[in-house]
Amino acid sequence: MAQLSVNSHPLLRVLLKGLLRAPLRSSFSACLIQNVISYCRVALASILKGLVLLASLYLGAVNSATLASVESEILTEIKQSNQAYQRQLRAMTTERQGLLQQLAEQERKLKTLSTKAASITRGQDEQSMSLATLAQRLQSWKQQQDYLKHLLSGISSAKAIETPQQLSAYLAGFAKPSEFIKQDIALSSGELISGAMLSLGPMHWFISDDDEKGGLLTQVEQQWQLALSFDEAQLAQLSAVKTDHQGVLAIDPSNNRSLVLAQHQESFAEHLGKGGIWVIPIMGFALLALIIALVKAVTLFRLEKVQPLSQKVQPFSQKGEPLSQLAGAGLKRAALGQYQQALADIAKQYPQIEARQQRDDLLLDSLIQTKREIERGLTAIAVTASVAPLLGLLGTVSGMIQTFKLMTLFGAGDANAVSGGISESLVTTELGLIVAIPALIAHALMSRRCHHFMAGLESYAVALSHHSIVGDNEPIITSHSKEAVHVA
Repeated sequence: MAQLSVNSHPLLRVLLKGLLRAPLRSSFSACLIQNVISYCRVALASILKGLVLLASLYLGAVNSATLASVESEILTEIKQSNQAYQRQLRAMTTERQGLLQQLAEQERKLKTLSTKAASITRGQDEQSMSLATLAQRLQSWKQQQDYLKHLLSGISSAKAIETPQQLSAYLAGFAKPSEFIKQDIALSSGELISGAMLSLGPMHWFISDDDEKGGLLTQVEQQWQLALSFDEAQLAQLSAVKTDHQGVLAIDPSNNRSLVLAQHQESFAEHLGKGGIWVIPIMGFALLALIIALVKAVTLFRLEKVQPLSQKVQPFSQKGEPLSQLAGAGLKRAALGQYQQALADIAKQYPQIEARQQRDDLLLDSLIQTKREIERGLTAIAVTASVAPLLGLLGTVSGMIQTFKLMTLFGAGDANAVSGGISESLVTTELGLIVAIPALIAHALMSRRCHHFMAGLESYAVALSHHSIVGDNEPIITSHSKEAVHVA
């Protein structure tokens, strides 16, 4: 019996290709579903025929002619099914293009209808508006029209001022006795006084009936108030304008802005009061640092200059000669400072070589005590320079918390409600920096002076330790000069 293989039998190859090419994708059209069903039906029939053929071959009941006819029939059916599938696919593509065109047309119609609906809705809203609202709009439009007409008429009727004489004549038209009108104003004390008011553009003057009070006016909440009082000379000029129609008037070129600034000027105490409770510790540290800085400045300024050992005396000290011989050589005693004299006294008490260790210990102890004494108080100044900005920052945080509380209660639109917290934040930060910066500078300068003085004193102590001599038990403690060397 002949053996079966996939390569030698076209029927088996066609069956396998039919199984592998079975469509797995879902379709959205009924035509595609029908085509898939018919294709599967043909494939199933081919499989059944193949099984029958295999069974026949296995039993040896068919010949080669029968096998060829069955294979030809199966291939014909597969080709017909493939052609039907291609026809259905082309029909589906044509139908899909038509549907897309219809969808685009419907979308355009929908957009047009939406625009018409919005227009109809707006028209209905206009129709439902009350008559009072329409009347209010009409009145507003009329006011705008009247304002524009008045503005244009004033521009068209105005004449250009070309010469100084025309300007003088134009200004003279304002200075008329009729422009002094009766007016009651309020003083800063709350007292109402009667007098006459003169207006010239944005400027307003006032003079009382008895000509004793007067000045520039400003309007606050529909009430005229005396913003700036005139002195006697200015009052006399204003009275002359009132009676004789001529005089020199004081004006405010800033259009009352300088008066507003003058009214809002605050004293140093009022400025500190805006900082709140945190101003107290900042000012306390500032006062403490100021007192210590003044005392230390006087103390450091009065420190005597350290007198070094003279180089001319060292050869005599190495020979162990007494100070009497040095004095005979033209050397004289020098005036030493308090701290330097203390070191010299220690060297005088222990001139022997055997007592050198004890002498050095006493010199070191004296230097430590001197350093502690002259640097006393500098730590407080350094602490002030460090703590003052932190207190200012603490005041800033406290002020911002207060500001947010007020904003929660009154809203962010009321500037007067939140100005207190903002002032506290800024004032404390300002004071902290004002105190810290000078304290830092003072600490740096005084520390430099202390270190310089201690360096000279330590150098002098080392020189005493190495060059003390035995004679009349007086160490050489001299300073350089051009003609003479000083000896203690």
